[in-house]
Amino acid sequence: MAYLYDVKVKSIDVANKIAILDIDTIHPDAMYFSNNLAFAIRLIRDAALGDSPIAKSFDMNCLFDNNWLKENVSGYITKCELNEVRTSGETEIKNNGKEAYWRGETDNASATITVHFASSLWMQHLNTKSNWRSSAYPAAVEFVDRAPIDPSNEISDFSDDYANSGGWILVQSETLKDTDSLWPTEVFIPIYTEKSYRRSTKLSGADLNKSTLEELLFKTVFALGRNGIKTFGILVPRGDDYYSVISFSNGGYLESGYKIPDLLTLGASEFNVNDSAKAVRFGA
Repeated sequence: MAYLYDVKVKSIDVANKIAILDIDTIHPDAMYFSNNLAFAIRLIRDAALGDSPIAKSFDMNCLFDNNWLKENVSGYITKCELNEVRTSGETEIKNNGKEAYWRGETDNASATITVHFASSLWMQHLNTKSNWRSSAYPAAVEFVDRAPIDPSNEISDFSDDYANSGGWILVQSETLKDTDSLWPTEVFIPIYTEKSYRRSTKLSGADLNKSTLEELLFKTVFALGRNGIKTFGILVPRGDDYYSVISFSNGGYLESGYKIPDLLTLGASEFNVNDSAKAVRFGA
């Protein structure tokens, strides 16, 4: 997707959880400014690095899921104001009863918006020197009012408690193909798709050995192969120094096989108990 906007932070008020952004169009398709919450969170998330609270809290894929946006955005951003639009032509800010917006065709346009956050930690990756590019756009959904999502409780927001968190379901291993004596009688499989989980550990290089992989057997993992293919599911043994990641979907499951040298990284994953997207449930 082409970048549409150049975004920079004009000012930050951490105490009041407010960031004011200046936005400039950099692409002919950038014909829209809005106070739509999805527009705002897409702008903000595009600036986030992997170790920032907002990057850890949800996957970028969530921003393309209207159900996730509807249920969760107001837990991160409580309000967005479209303060000013600057163009060489028509600059009237319109209102359709749901959002304030400006739409028009021009070579150059810019706007100022004020973003109100539910927690100051969601703006931790921003400062007055922040400058980035974004492909943000609004979403035509009715955002549900919800309690603020508190990143200070992030540890409790994720769980690897297979029995109690609600992120996994217990199945008889005999229901999965090719089980053998190496398998326990019962295993927990992830109920929902990848976006409801995050990596909690990361192994690479010399740490990818038989001993460390055996500690992750029958646990939910993210794997990245040297061929660039990413997989998510439970790690199972398939022979001497050979493993599979079994991924589940609404229609069943599939396997991706790895020998240790085939792996670039591997890590255990945790379930996000605050994620209401839960797009696909195995066996549903």
